[in-house]
Amino acid sequence: MMRRGFTLIEMVISLAILAIGLLGILSLFPIGFDAARRSVNDTQVAIYSHEKLEQLRNAGFPAIGVTTGAFSDPYYSWSQRVSAVDSAGALRQVDLTVSWQYRNRNNQQVFTTYVATR
Repeated sequence: MMRRGFTLIEMVISLAILAIGLLGILSLFPIGFDAARRSVNDTQVAIYSHEKLEQLRNAGFPAIGVTTGAFSDPYYSWSQRVSAVDSAGALRQVDLTVSWQYRNRNNQQVFTTYVATR
């Protein structure tokens, strides 16, 4: 009568294949974490830009020129540039740039809106 089962060599080979597969899967985790962090940054930028544009809308848009500032979160800053679109100055273009650093790289997103002054 022959015994049925796995030999030691078969067990070692199957464990090696399993380990290689697990290492492949584990290598994806840093990529996922990085994508999640970039998504958080993009969401924060959208929220901060919306808040800033609402503040500008409520306070009245400033004269033509460039202003800068920071948000309550020290990782993000903003600058706005207001320029005249037409020669009469009745239509202004407002470019709001939100900047932040991630992994020692400067990132920025520009939001543009148009405002009628009259």
